[in-house]
Amino acid sequence: MTAPKIEHEERIADVRNSFADAVGRARYSDETTVLTSRGKRVAVIVGMDFYERALAALGEQRVLATPES
Repeated sequence: MTAPKIEHEERIADVRNSFADAVGRARYSDETTVLTSRGKRVAVIVGMDFYERALAALGEQRVLATPES
């Protein structure tokens, strides 16, 4: 069994001011940050390793978007 994953919950408005902190938690501590908007959980900041494992577990492939003109 794996250890519990630490999860932070923050309003999008608050993360705007501390985005680097949320990215650092995901990158270096493997901790997720759940973003909320009007009290609703809407998105998650996770580390790249976790994201790639999730894609593999779901059998999905990553496709990079093309830049808009």
